[in-house]
Amino acid sequence: MPRHPSVAASTATLSSRVFSGLATRAAEKRARGEVVHPLHVGDTWEEPLEVARAESQRSAALPLVHQYAPVQGEPVLLDAVEKQLATHRDVPRDRIQIVSGATSGLMVISRALLDPGDEVLLPAPYWPLIRGIIASRGAVPVEVDGLAHLAPTDLRAALEAAITPRTVALYLNSPHNPTGAMWSDAQVEQAVQVAVAHDLWIVCDEAYEEIYFGDPPRPIWARDDVQDRYVACHTSSKTYGLAGARVGWAHGCEAAMQAVRGCQTFLNYCAPRPMQHGVAAAIQHGDAFLARRRDQFGAAARLAAERLDVDVPPGGTFLFFDATPHMLDGETDALPFLERALDHGVLLTPGAACGASYGRWVRLCFTSLPLDALEEALDALAPVLRRG
Repeated sequence: MPRHPSVAASTATLSSRVFSGLATRAAEKRARGEVVHPLHVGDTWEEPLEVARAESQRSAALPLVHQYAPVQGEPVLLDAVEKQLATHRDVPRDRIQIVSGATSGLMVISRALLDPGDEVLLPAPYWPLIRGIIASRGAVPVEVDGLAHLAPTDLRAALEAAITPRTVALYLNSPHNPTGAMWSDAQVEQAVQVAVAHDLWIVCDEAYEEIYFGDPPRPIWARDDVQDRYVACHTSSKTYGLAGARVGWAHGCEAAMQAVRGCQTFLNYCAPRPMQHGVAAAIQHGDAFLARRRDQFGAAARLAAERLDVDVPPGGTFLFFDATPHMLDGETDALPFLERALDHGVLLTPGAACGASYGRWVRLCFTSLPLDALEEALDALAPVLRRG
């Protein structure tokens, strides 16, 4: 039990510097006027639709827009979300909750579903923030290596081997951060069977649901056999280029959503009211924007994959690659490679942020720059890529 000056044990492994000290060096380079290509954070370069932008949410047209929003969310956004979800499966209005982006939404979900000491099966590699979200609740993230790539029979065995009496939930993300992989129907079937057999919650992270370069992913949350055990979280950040808006939405089974709404009330109360209107406009008018966005991001994915000599991901905004071929003799992890990349003006994410077993891996975001600027960044990275 912590006492002054100690802080809570559940925060001991958390840091605002998720991506290591490389960011500090990058800031120093920029301060000296040097170019640094930001390929580390999963943002997007394109401005959102004009009707969705902050400056378009005018108080003259939206009376009282700067007051608190209803805890559940603005009716116009709930209407848009309900209609969008119905393209996959009808979700009752009272089971939808507007949240302050996916990071906050998943924090709210963790408070609603988890008690301190509970264990969550966490596919590794994973989105760097999800480990801390789980840990900050006092729960335990249990890494299951290679989950996004395992064959169905191996997947089931890996999940079963990780389960203990404290396991209460399984986190699933497709399209996947950081690999861009999509879960196959067979993989999903095995994962759901394990969750049902062991009475686990299924938490579906849908951040990249609209970022795909071929056939669209089938949402796990829409399956008949998960309706009594799922909670899903979506965001406007990746889909509509509204990362700064901090607006997302969650939905799930009745018991979970009652708890989620209660936690939302005490953690955030409501999502930003002006930008809820912006996100509603993005959903209502965004079909052509999304189609163009998928074309642009697909071209960026192909360019980056060709330069790195890796497979093109089927979705998402990242390449996740093994840096071993580019490491020098005696190097045991990717950090020296990342330092050399930064020396050449390219900031990348250490794979270790995505799982304990991925110290030799690197994550590259191919959507943070326009295609011509991405090509310049990849040209800058070329000298540190060893060939043959």
